Amino acid sequence: MIACIISFYRMSGSFGGIPRGQVSAMEYKFLMIDVFTAAPFGGSRLNLFPSGEDVAAELMQKIAMELGAGETAFILPSRGGEPNQSRLRVFTPTAEIPFGGHSLLGATFALDHLNRRAANSETDTFVWQLEVGAYTVVTKTEEGSISYSLLQDNPVFMGQYFHRSKVANTLGLPEDEITITGLPCEVISTGLPIHIVPLSSLEAMSRISLRHREAESIAADLGFGDLFVFTCETVQKDTTVHCRMFAPYFGIPEDAASGAASGALVAYLVKHRLVKHASKVKVIVEQGLEMGRPSRIVADAEIVDGQARNIYVGGQCILVGSGALSIP
Repeated sequence: MIACIISFYRMSGSFGGIPRGQVSAMEYKFLMIDVFTAAPFGGSRLNLFPSGEDVAAELMQKIAMELGAGETAFILPSRGGEPNQSRLRVFTPTAEIPFGGHSLLGATFALDHLNRRAANSETDTFVWQLEVGAYTVVTKTEEGSISYSLLQDNPVFMGQYFHRSKVANTLGLPEDEITITGLPCEVISTGLPIHIVPLSSLEAMSRISLRHREAESIAADLGFGDLFVFTCETVQKDTTVHCRMFAPYFGIPEDAASGAASGALVAYLVKHRLVKHASKVKVIVEQGLEMGRPSRIVADAEIVDGQARNIYVGGQCILVGSGALSIP
């Protein structure tokens, strides 16, 4: 049996003061963080365990499934004891994943909240050691707001997906909602393969009804059936694109904010000349509106030979609560 004690914040809350149960049990403290938002209950939910070295490896997946957030992450000491570096393991409710964009940002925010950056550090960067390599998060302060950005891999264009009828059927839409854009469905990776799908309008986005059986047909072709859908029509005037992410193969019916996917989308937008750019480009993604969890993702990139390079994807984070699992 797992007992969970959760304390919700009133913006000035602290991490301490979690009461202990009376039974003999191991207690694992965690933070509840919303990433890619400045307001509570927006963006992507993250459960972050700051002392992951206290959690047995086989228990991590069970905890992620029990808590049910899109991502649950565990901070561990760096492999070589380097300052301003740590390991991070990231889990969805169904599987460990080698890379989790919003986990990296939320974990860096948590270190700042807990004052766990290296003493006397003057750097605004932190390096996370993941299964697939090292990733750098940059902390920025603009107009009094702190944001966290992740340097992603340079894009790899893995090919177009020509079965648009399968994609349309999976989304529950007519095929012409895709074909009218004149744009391809394409798989691009800036750390994870992302299947990017263009749609004609906000109205079409609102009519999406994901069909899991049809998604299995795409998965048979690509190895995964997840879809990152976008339109250049937006709700907010200062945003560039409106997006929805469907990730049933990671146990996430719909994701409110998708950092890794946004990096791939920047590469797509630049390649297909959907954004104006000179030597640099800035893309602002709105996502999660249909879920009632509005998100704002900011991506910056350099343009080299007509392609996006050095892509940073980030946003703000907010702490909404803390808790402890007591496991006998």
